[in-house]
Amino acid sequence: MPPPTTPATLAGLSRHGAERWPGAPALLRRDPGGAPHHLTFAEAHEAGEEIARGLMALGLARGDRVAIQSGLRPEWTLTLLAAASCGLVLVSLLPTTVPEEIVHVVNDCGAKAVICEDGEQLAKLRAALPELPGLRHTVVIDEEPGVTDPPMTLADLRTAGLHAVPAAALDRRRASVTPDDLLVIIYTSGTTGPKKGCALSHGNYLAVLRAQPVPPSRALGDADASNGTVFVVTGPHTIALLMQLLSWWSGYTFSSFRGGSPETLPAELRAAAPVIVPLVPLALEMIYRSILADRPASERAELIESARTGLRVRRMRSAGEIVPPRLQEWFDHAEATVFADVRDRFGGNLRRATVAGAPVSPDILSFFVGCGVPLVECYGMTETAAAATSNTPEDNRLGTVGRPLPGVEVAISDTGEVLIRGDHVFRGYWGYDEGEFGAVRDGWLHTGDLGELDQDGFLRLTGRKKELIQLSNGMAVTPHPLERELRAHPLISQAVLYGETKPHLVALLTLDARRAAQWATERGLPTDPRALSTHPLLLEALDKALESANAGLQEYFRAKAFHVLDRELTLENGELTVSMKVARPVVHARFRALYESLYE
Repeated sequence: MPPPTTPATLAGLSRHGAERWPGAPALLRRDPGGAPHHLTFAEAHEAGEEIARGLMALGLARGDRVAIQSGLRPEWTLTLLAAASCGLVLVSLLPTTVPEEIVHVVNDCGAKAVICEDGEQLAKLRAALPELPGLRHTVVIDEEPGVTDPPMTLADLRTAGLHAVPAAALDRRRASVTPDDLLVIIYTSGTTGPKKGCALSHGNYLAVLRAQPVPPSRALGDADASNGTVFVVTGPHTIALLMQLLSWWSGYTFSSFRGGSPETLPAELRAAAPVIVPLVPLALEMIYRSILADRPASERAELIESARTGLRVRRMRSAGEIVPPRLQEWFDHAEATVFADVRDRFGGNLRRATVAGAPVSPDILSFFVGCGVPLVECYGMTETAAAATSNTPEDNRLGTVGRPLPGVEVAISDTGEVLIRGDHVFRGYWGYDEGEFGAVRDGWLHTGDLGELDQDGFLRLTGRKKELIQLSNGMAVTPHPLERELRAHPLISQAVLYGETKPHLVALLTLDARRAAQWATERGLPTDPRALSTHPLLLEALDKALESANAGLQEYFRAKAFHVLDRELTLENGELTVSMKVARPVVHARFRALYESLYE
């Protein structure tokens, strides 16, 4: 049973926060000039209640799906709380979503309403409308002057709810929600085919929230003080959703990166001064580079070496070993100077920084830990409500993603695959039964990741069973949509994407020998593959082909560069399987130098 101070379902989460910390800042919003303003828990709860009543006024029944197509902003959080309060299922559409994906997601989940951020998102939705027969309502957050036939605004929705739906009706709906009811459907890339919707329940997220440590802050008893800020760098996807729920669960102020230029992230992080910040490796790399860039070149190597020594001293102290006096004296000085400066880049209040979503550079991770930043690796998936294992600042084994969270079981299959079991594991993909999707068998989630458990129960990830490519920004993308589009071009026989731990995808292309020779002959170009593969006119044609293939995909599914191989992939060389599929690991290994050169 949950503690009496926490709600039994997330339908009561908004009220929980408002009753416990009514005057504390809950959400950070910025005016058009960028000046910060806060909504208190009480104010945000009131706004969320009005949105919930407005959604009910649209005729949306418990279990109906409502999509939100927006970047991360206070209204996103309010809509999440509102949907939870009245038993609706929220579906996230990223602001980078293109009309074709809107059609797939909205039709697949059967959303009856879509809330758009602004005119740009509204235009994409309207482009998809002819193929959305089940969509009944469109709402826009920011009213756009000059829009033809403007839809209902979020302010209109709130007003309608106040007039049409009594507060008591919302209370009855809230009381009817159970832990097994769905809270969200998050669409995530699979290894093949279109995106699948991970169906996650109130109970899934409650299991994760109950596994979190109680904030060690005196503000827990202060109705007007925050327990500190949670600062989210990523967009409105898996980890951001969990962090919003955690903020309301534990009395944190929720804030997020405004986006725009990545170069502004270090300064914005410092200004936010969070107590908790989840990071993807790409963001951590940006912070690392900014720290080094602010120092003269002559001092950078010295700082890196100091961090290595700092890590050694911290390990000695953690093991109970005696640190030699001179080394301890050096360490104390470094703690007060260079290490303090590094920690100050996080604002000075940091209690926990987590990094997940892709493999992390060991050198960068060791640098921050050596400087005393409470940085830990953790592991989770959309299918596990974003959490499964984690190190802690007090028990941090570098090179691992930590131990299972309370209530979570982790095992390794005979094939080396990581298996996860617990109340946080999703019920399945929307529209698939367990026999079809095969991800959960006998209660165990088959993650597709390979790993090993050490004797102390720490999980070390060793590879990926799936073909998903994990970019350095934490986004897992499938290569198949772009590869499929590229292969449709008459000159291209194979396209093999690459990008694990990289900022973006790149492609290796092979030419269709017959069609390429014909194309070259028509233009008076050399037909020899070696000469043709580097000819400017061919590269120009393939550049246009890549641009066209990229156009229908979200940003992180796009390739930014390509190399043309002067021969085709062959079965004899092991580059193709017997069924004539690309042997991706072989191609990646054989042409790694070519791929890597595309990032230079």
